[in-house]
Amino acid sequence: MLPNNLVEVRKNHKFNLSSLNKWVDNHLENYENIIDIKQFVGGQSNPTFVLFFENKEKLILRKKPPGKLLPSAHAIEREYKVQKALEKSNVPCPKMIKLCEDEKIIGTPFYLMNIIEGRVFESILDIKDKTGRKKYYLELTRMLGNLHNVNFSSINLSDFGKIGNYATRQIIRWEKQWHLSKQRELPEMQKIIDWLNNNIPEGDETTIVHGDYRIGNTICEENNFLVKVVLDWELSTLGNPFADLGYFLYAHYIPYGERHGLKGADLDDLNIPSVKELVDEYCKVRNIKVFDPTFYVVLSLFRSISILEGVYARYVNGNESSPNAKDIGNDVVPLAKATYDIIKNI
Repeated sequence: MLPNNLVEVRKNHKFNLSSLNKWVDNHLENYENIIDIKQFVGGQSNPTFVLFFENKEKLILRKKPPGKLLPSAHAIEREYKVQKALEKSNVPCPKMIKLCEDEKIIGTPFYLMNIIEGRVFESILDIKDKTGRKKYYLELTRMLGNLHNVNFSSINLSDFGKIGNYATRQIIRWEKQWHLSKQRELPEMQKIIDWLNNNIPEGDETTIVHGDYRIGNTICEENNFLVKVVLDWELSTLGNPFADLGYFLYAHYIPYGERHGLKGADLDDLNIPSVKELVDEYCKVRNIKVFDPTFYVVLSLFRSISILEGVYARYVNGNESSPNAKDIGNDVVPLAKATYDIIKNI
């Protein structure tokens, strides 16, 4: 069964099918003549497509978006590298087929991977089975712990990022991206930046970090609540694993009804684990002491605001990856307010 969020390729994302077919003929076996292409509605950062072949085979293509891009963004090559490496681990990813770094083929670098069937939930509330909600939330937490337990040196990822000072580097990076992308002034942002700089925790473990680990970037098995694959590794690097956990938890800090937020909801009635339950489960998998994740939640929200403003900026400049990019921009202001509310109430 194919995903239900496929549409015709958007006008500004069309590419040379003849050129791609020639490349496929030269580099792949068992894939004959692309006869149709559909685009996923999502993929705000890197446009994603399904290729349909004459012999009934299908592949996923992910590419960089068209237009002028921010430095270090849309790291297609890194996505491919980390997923290829993780084939040797207990963290399931789609099978990587081929990377093409030649911009002349379809206008930007791209890679191909196999298509995975299963269930995708954008929010934990999309799971109507209340028992399944808790099961999958805890399963997602354990899978994140599994990722952070992977010895990156053993799968040849020692060069995948810098070691140490992760939080400081993240603050610098996303503050720069914010100023490059911003389309309006938000006074909360400077207050958030100042708070982060003044509250960096001691200690700085280094692991593989996913960078965008959330329920919507996983595929759930059809008949049980287990993670089939983890998707969308564009922001992955070596860094502090607690930043991943902070991002994974931040729905609990966003007002209920806003951007999948759960703050103020009756978690017991919804059968959704609390922050404490999730942190306890994560620390159990990692065999580490329980800690307060607040700093990493704020750091992740700050980064998300900067990324979302970048999506909105691409809409303003006419090279957005998705038709709802304008709506994404509308999330920035309330998200900044919610983030500032966290640090005000500490």
